Amino acid sequence: MKSISYNVALKDNRMADALLDKSIFEYKARVNDLRLVQSTILNLAKILSELPDYACVFIIDGTRISKSRLWDEWQSLYKLLQPSILNRLRMVVFAKGSIIEKFGELNNDEIDALVEIREKLSKNSFENLNHKKDALFEILRVLLVHWFRRLGSLQLSQLEQISGYSYPTVARTLNKLDDYLIRYSDRSVELKSFPQRNWLKLITTSDEKRLVFGYWAYRPKSMEDIIRRVQERHENDIAFGGIIGARYYLPSINLIGIHRLDLTVLKWDSLKIEILIQELDPGLKKIERGTLPQVVVHNLTRAESLFNQGEIFNIADEVECLLDLHEARLESPFSELLEHFKEQVNR
Repeated sequence: MKSISYNVALKDNRMADALLDKSIFEYKARVNDLRLVQSTILNLAKILSELPDYACVFIIDGTRISKSRLWDEWQSLYKLLQPSILNRLRMVVFAKGSIIEKFGELNNDEIDALVEIREKLSKNSFENLNHKKDALFEILRVLLVHWFRRLGSLQLSQLEQISGYSYPTVARTLNKLDDYLIRYSDRSVELKSFPQRNWLKLITTSDEKRLVFGYWAYRPKSMEDIIRRVQERHENDIAFGGIIGARYYLPSINLIGIHRLDLTVLKWDSLKIEILIQELDPGLKKIERGTLPQVVVHNLTRAESLFNQGEIFNIADEVECLLDLHEARLESPFSELLEHFKEQVNR
């Protein structure tokens, strides 16, 4: 088999995740939005129109979209794309490392390369997603959420599951928090008091550790309109944080208006975030240095969201909302909300 190259520059500075001879591979993990599938296919079709000797293979690594929905989407391409383009387009769906569906005619070299490319790109995707992660930062957040909610102790296996870290990493991290922990004989732990020293370290490094995407518009849509559009999506992996979250946890909090909307998503790739922003307000652009954002998306990298379910929409967890207020320099509401959570624990 011919050699595979990764992160290859194509025409007009476009990048290929992988390239095998004249077969371009595009990789997406955890694809649960049909709009992401549609936009990726259209982007690949454009590449094929500019590179008539090439083929494109779209790898979907894990999805909750049904096979029938994917088949319907593929069939619709026969009405949209010219045969000269569609004949050079393929789509492959993986689940738990194995191929479960193929669309289009793959050649033998493409078939032989699929598993290797998927393994390589899935590793890169995980590393890129977690490049800012810090075990102490993430595990302390999980422990604090459980402490604020008075949920009792957590098994180490639960901490592994929620945080996404291995047992040795969880155990080493808990040793650093030992002064604030109660350890039980069943290998579960909980905070015995508020970890003030580690909390200060957490908030002072949060701007570096969190995956944050900020946007602004010269003439933005009304905040009410943007909030309504988020609600209409009815997705379980997105939640309101910041000012909206603070009002959920403490209705009497001293906050007037919503000058900045904080959203929290769970393990979204950058393309999915960009699609969301365009749907909320096409005028929104990534912030430049010195510009205050009007909409901010925070991307959680742990395995579980810990969202609270409000009456109408999801709310980001207590720690996430506190960090949103701190990031927005809303220091007085930040302190007010933190004291409220502490008082709830001591009641």
